[in-house]
Amino acid sequence: MTVETLADESGFGRADRNQSREDARRSAVRKWADRVPSLTIPEAAELCSVSREHLYRLVRTGAFPAVRMQGRYVVPAAAVEQLFKTAAAVAGAVEVAEWAAARQIEGGPR
Repeated sequence: MTVETLADESGFGRADRNQSREDARRSAVRKWADRVPSLTIPEAAELCSVSREHLYRLVRTGAFPAVRMQGRYVVPAAAVEQLFKTAAAVAGAVEVAEWAAARQIEGGPR
């Protein structure tokens, strides 16, 4: 069975995934412009140009900051902004797990 067949059978195909990503992108840009303090995982993933699955893994392993509210994760927009500022300041790659660990030491518990 191919991925396309599974997608067709599940009722959630490529067009639906693309629309979902586009919706998350629009929402993230709007929230960012309005300085809303939190982002959903899909919104933060779009801003970071990674898949939501990847960001969920990072959050669950403690490699990316998030707040868990009744089983739902919310990412502080300030964390996303600080990650990019750090990368710009070092003019190189920032390992997100090391960055998150350093933030825990500097600021106490997340």
